[in-house]
Amino acid sequence: MRDVGILAGVSQSTVSHVVNQTGKIPEETEKRVREAIRELGYRPNETARNLRLSRSHTIGMVTDRIASSPFAGRVLRGAEEFAWERGYLLLLVDAKEDPSIESAAVDTLLARQVDGMLYAAMAWRGVDAPAGLAKIPSLLVNAWPSGSLKIPAIVPAETEGGRLAASTVIEAGHRRIAYLGGPQDDPARVEREAGFRKAMAEAGLAVNEAWVLSGDYQISSGHALTLRLLSSAEPPTAVVCGNDRMAVGAITAALEKGLRVPEDLSVVGYDDQEDLADQITPALTTVTIPHYEMGRTAVEHLLEALDSGLPPRGATIPGTLVRRGSVAAPALR
Repeated sequence: MRDVGILAGVSQSTVSHVVNQTGKIPEETEKRVREAIRELGYRPNETARNLRLSRSHTIGMVTDRIASSPFAGRVLRGAEEFAWERGYLLLLVDAKEDPSIESAAVDTLLARQVDGMLYAAMAWRGVDAPAGLAKIPSLLVNAWPSGSLKIPAIVPAETEGGRLAASTVIEAGHRRIAYLGGPQDDPARVEREAGFRKAMAEAGLAVNEAWVLSGDYQISSGHALTLRLLSSAEPPTAVVCGNDRMAVGAITAALEKGLRVPEDLSVVGYDDQEDLADQITPALTTVTIPHYEMGRTAVEHLLEALDSGLPPRGATIPGTLVRRGSVAAPALR
């Protein structure tokens, strides 16, 4: 620290403030200190610093197979990247949806004196969070508390996502619109369908209940349900789907019937699944689930709580619409 101060032309205490991110240091002074740190290859003694600050600069994260998911793995990436930017490490344990492993994982991370804890779910759902999370600042990610332990949560705005998906085809001029959702007891399906109905109501459009169908989020399901819709005398001109895989099934069904997508049938998905939504023809208009943003926000709110001494804040994170080629104004029939 003394050598860094000499090279930068500042006091050792100024170097300490820059390294520990304490006090208010002029931007130009901080720049000189950081350049000196790089030039000298200075590395703070993390153990000594953590003991002094009563911080380990690590965040524990317990998940349920999240790392293996092409979607929810983005939560991990967002959390890890933001933690790294702020000088923290993320310690991850995959509990494989086993409550006994979850509790043991939380206890193990507490024993390693993590500063805070995240519990992240692969699919948006209610969780009975392990009791150990109450001992330090903690947040749920992509989940909400369904048990006795009420922990703040960072969750996606699923209802708004459903409204956004439906509004896309409404704004394109469609009035005969169907909705293909996942299983009726799936929480995401419930919220996305609610958003679909909200968009229809806002546009003054009646929902045709015969066109609100349940599937299983698979391509084959979207294919079969769309064939059923297209067999009616006056079929829909647009289909809003609960996920991208069902939307792919809807597109293949339309093509089988000799229809053009999007001219004869517009299709909207949900998820923006990598290597799928932008690879089919036409490329799929869809709504993203903000997995990456939820991970970053969770760490940001956790560090805010650690710095302020206040409980962490939950948040609802909106997805975004990705416009591609599967939506157009309806052709006259």
